Amino acid sequence: MYGDKGMVPEEDYTLPIGVADIKRSGSHVSVVSFGKIIKIALEVAEELSAENIEVEVIDLRTVRPIDYDTVIESVKKTNRLICLEEAWPLGSISTELTYMVQKRAFDFLDAPIIRLTTADTPAAYAPTLMEAFLPNKEQLTNAIREVLYQKP
Repeated sequence: MYGDKGMVPEEDYTLPIGVADIKRSGSHVSVVSFGKIIKIALEVAEELSAENIEVEVIDLRTVRPIDYDTVIESVKKTNRLICLEEAWPLGSISTELTYMVQKRAFDFLDAPIIRLTTADTPAAYAPTLMEAFLPNKEQLTNAIREVLYQKP
């Protein structure tokens, strides 16, 4: 993210620990993420809005503690969840999120939760292999269509 540009507040500020931020409100599917990959979620949400698919994008901001309540309330609204994360699938934050959502909001789910993570392989150094390793816009778009029962 060294080349990223964005607003930087002039005054002192703090981010609350354990409080997620709804970056984009939506009604069809909830996408929960954190870190730099949130940019992909926002790009896909913007592109799909042209098709009247409204994606709610939640930035966890912190992962210990996790703001489960914001995620649960979003799932109760959209009835669908995709966890997007740049981590291996085994023992990841998305594993914990899916457990808590199925425990606390199972009856609200209209589709199985999708976890979109890195490939279950060692991380590569070659740029082309890193592209194959990391979740991308196409995978997220296809996952959103899958939970909406649309043909990818």
